[in-house]
Amino acid sequence: MNVTEQIVLIPLNKLVSSSLNVRKTNGETIDELAASIAAHGLLQNLVVSPAKGDKHQVIAGGRRFLALSHLARKKVISKTLDIPCRVVDGSGSTEASLAENAVREQMHPADEFDAFKKMIDEGSGVEEVAARFGLATTAVRQRLKLANVSPALMALYRAGEINLDQMMALAVRDDHAAQERVWSTAPKWRRDPEALRRALTEGMVDGSTDPRARFVGIEEYMRAGGLIERDLFQANHEGYLTDPVKLEELAAAKLESVAGTVRAEGWLWVEILPSDEYPDSRKYGRIYSVPAPLSPEAQAEIKQLEIEQDQIEEKYKDGEDFPQEVEDRLDEIESRLEELNERAREFSREEMKLAGAIVALGNNGQPTIHRGLVRPEDKKKLKEAAAGARSSNGHPEGDNSAGEDDKDGVSATLAEDLTAHKTAALRAALATRPDVALVAVTHKLALLVCYKSDTYDDRREVEDAGSALSLISEKGGCRLNNHAKGIETSPASLKLEEIHANWRSRIPAEPQELWQWLLEQEQSVVLDLLAFCAGQTVHAVRVNHGWHSDANLMAADHLAQAVGLDMADWWNVTGESYLRRVKREQILAAIQEATGETNLESLGKLKKSELVQAAEARLAGTRWLPEIFRQ
Repeated sequence: MNVTEQIVLIPLNKLVSSSLNVRKTNGETIDELAASIAAHGLLQNLVVSPAKGDKHQVIAGGRRFLALSHLARKKVISKTLDIPCRVVDGSGSTEASLAENAVREQMHPADEFDAFKKMIDEGSGVEEVAARFGLATTAVRQRLKLANVSPALMALYRAGEINLDQMMALAVRDDHAAQERVWSTAPKWRRDPEALRRALTEGMVDGSTDPRARFVGIEEYMRAGGLIERDLFQANHEGYLTDPVKLEELAAAKLESVAGTVRAEGWLWVEILPSDEYPDSRKYGRIYSVPAPLSPEAQAEIKQLEIEQDQIEEKYKDGEDFPQEVEDRLDEIESRLEELNERAREFSREEMKLAGAIVALGNNGQPTIHRGLVRPEDKKKLKEAAAGARSSNGHPEGDNSAGEDDKDGVSATLAEDLTAHKTAALRAALATRPDVALVAVTHKLALLVCYKSDTYDDRREVEDAGSALSLISEKGGCRLNNHAKGIETSPASLKLEEIHANWRSRIPAEPQELWQWLLEQEQSVVLDLLAFCAGQTVHAVRVNHGWHSDANLMAADHLAQAVGLDMADWWNVTGESYLRRVKREQILAAIQEATGETNLESLGKLKKSELVQAAEARLAGTRWLPEIFRQ
């Protein structure tokens, strides 16, 4: 190879790229290299060979040439700036290019980490170093974090016994002893990055997921003197809080502040719980808030709008898409109904003196307040107060005026629909639980036989005890399709049909033969049939007209707990089953509760129909349930 032994200065605009350069892939770091050249100058000459005219082609140093060209376009340097070049003749061009690119050894990342740390130790700032090398400040901090890993582990990294992902996990803490202990004690199959990170942060609190950290806030925790270990290698991670005791104290103080505000409302008692659990309906009674009365004009308008809404939905019930003008009208109706029903709800001041509230921290990091709970020792006093109010006001118990929301925050019509589905699910569940059915039937019969007398007070006490069973079959009692449209195709109804068909194939075809057939069966068979028949008598529908006993509905909750009913197994949230029939804020609250999403402003700006569609997608598969199903 004939190499000219001289370095010459060639203007940048007289240089061109060459196809003879063996490095075909230049990567995506030209900006970084350009920043380095601007800060430090060209530290290595280009290798060129003569080309046509007065041009020279760059056969080695292609990335440097691209970086210089980038700086010229940005007017950081002149396009005629003299560039030092080593000139070789054409016969040796490919060999010279290969020699420079193949023989040159890449710097080990550990050397780069150490070099960055040395620059910072010598007084350079992070921002200055980032600018000089064309890096983001985060990238510089990440290199400094890696440079602070234990020297013993860094040596293993240089030797190839630890990979970069493992080093990033080990860097989550600056404690060298802890890093070495976790690495040395972990078996090889437990040295994946996540396992190392968990081991090093054991005893700390995850600032991104822990409800207490989200409730208190990282800034408030640090203002109180709390320390934090930052994980620079997890995007948008809040870090790990190293003082759980301080965090617990701050969370308790903040919950106490919330409780103080609730106490000021006038409740008999307020209790604080560290985590949110739905109050046990067997332990507590309840009082309910009611909306402010509607004017006669507003009631009439609501009724007319609901009639129009029902007529539209009935017209397109077969799945036909709404025309745009019809969808716009439904949005107008929904907005107007929300406006008319947007009334403050309040509890009776007299009832509040006998009830209380629980303040708890939810999994989403927000406080949850359960108001209107009545302790067992106060239930009798509440009944007496309610009886006095009924007699003085002349209103029957359970009266529910037209147009008002149900006590669970949904319309009375939707409450009737949902509790019909709950009744169907209870029937299906009880139909296969002879142990619970025997208790339920005995309980109902004992109420009727053992406690009845002719005095009003005794009758009232028995009615208040409540039972979820009517002991009247579906044919003679509660037909659920009268309360919820399409319920006959629900999972619970289909399950009941299957069980019914199975029994009809087992018992005699003629009813006159049933008695003798039962006498001849094993007791287990009789109990199984009893369970199915008892299940068919469950009545837990909350109707929006006439009188119904809250005690009976509470008894249905007790029955649900006894059979282990989970309505998520029997009901799915959809636009038809729930979302189209509640307010916007209830849809957004459901999304937040089910998914943990907090930034819902964009969803709140959608049309109601679009919001319903978006909510269906987000809630699918989450097993989310409205509050009426959680009791």
